[in-house]
Amino acid sequence: MRKLAPSAVSSAVLAATIGLAAFAGEARADYYEGRTIRIVIPFSAGGGTDTFGRLIAQHLGRHVPGNPTVIAENVTGAGGLLGSNEFAERVERDGTTLLTASGHLNLRAFLGLEGLRLDLDELTPVVAAPMGHVTAINTQTTGITDPAEILTYGGRITKGITDPVGLVESIVALEMFGIDYRDVPGFGGRGDTRIAFERGELVINTQATPAFNARVQPMIDEGNAIAAWATGFIDAEGNPVRDPAAPDIVTAPELYQQIHGRMPEGPAWEAYKVVANLVQNTRGTIWVHSDAPEEAREALRTGVDAMVQDEAFIADAEAILEGYEIISGAGLDQIKRELDEAPEEVVTWLQDMLTERFGVAFAR
Repeated sequence: MRKLAPSAVSSAVLAATIGLAAFAGEARADYYEGRTIRIVIPFSAGGGTDTFGRLIAQHLGRHVPGNPTVIAENVTGAGGLLGSNEFAERVERDGTTLLTASGHLNLRAFLGLEGLRLDLDELTPVVAAPMGHVTAINTQTTGITDPAEILTYGGRITKGITDPVGLVESIVALEMFGIDYRDVPGFGGRGDTRIAFERGELVINTQATPAFNARVQPMIDEGNAIAAWATGFIDAEGNPVRDPAAPDIVTAPELYQQIHGRMPEGPAWEAYKVVANLVQNTRGTIWVHSDAPEEAREALRTGVDAMVQDEAFIADAEAILEGYEIISGAGLDQIKRELDEAPEEVVTWLQDMLTERFGVAFAR
């Protein structure tokens, strides 16, 4: 739209415009004044998602116009479904209730997991934080010394399975490589699979990058494992981006290109490009309902933009986020855009793969 020069606008209209702008600014500042923002955390206290939610709750109120009180509340049960469904269906959509979700909870909602009422199409991200994952191979039991050797390894490749949706970024990588693996179910969490990996009961294992650096790297230093690949991230052009917390480890697409002389292709690769960013860029995400009043959503965004510049927040975030940077502003718009633009055939492929291989049920 062409902008008018100030001289083309009458003083009366200009005065009215200024008055309306001031009123709008005042309304935004006043929306949360005297209110309390409740951040629902659908997981138990002490975990990574809980820690992220409480980090935001501790600092956000000082920066949102109107300085609301912000409290974090754990609403646990059914693997995150209880709190998520409460947020989706039983709270006022006025911006006073937010939800803290993990990347894998976001993926469950994205895929339409049966029993989960959360619909990401109805939500807007307020703030997010990424975290990567790294896959390792046990060399003590396999004799593998180069990641490419896993494609021709003659033994049985075992991978411990907790919740398949919670491991999807590592499962899709195996599918992309065409690795014939045997899933070993029954593990309670990634920590349990790591212990089994250390004992030589599992050939391959994926951990969040901070856990890999702290727990798996010593195995590598001792010569009992090698880093196979990092999940990494995917940029807007579809190119792999290395994990900033593991910059010396090739990403899975880079390793594929080294082995085959070309980038991956096909449905598993298309799925990988979606889940790598969705799971890892939203390791912790605060959501607000998209139909909350505009002044509420604007005030929250203003508050986050100020919060991420606060030295006290930065210091606390560094200790909790372990080297990853908070995503705000345009980065949140990119996350939402990637969700909206994800091809339906990718969703269907992921649903079919998880159903046929692991028996996961989806509502759509």
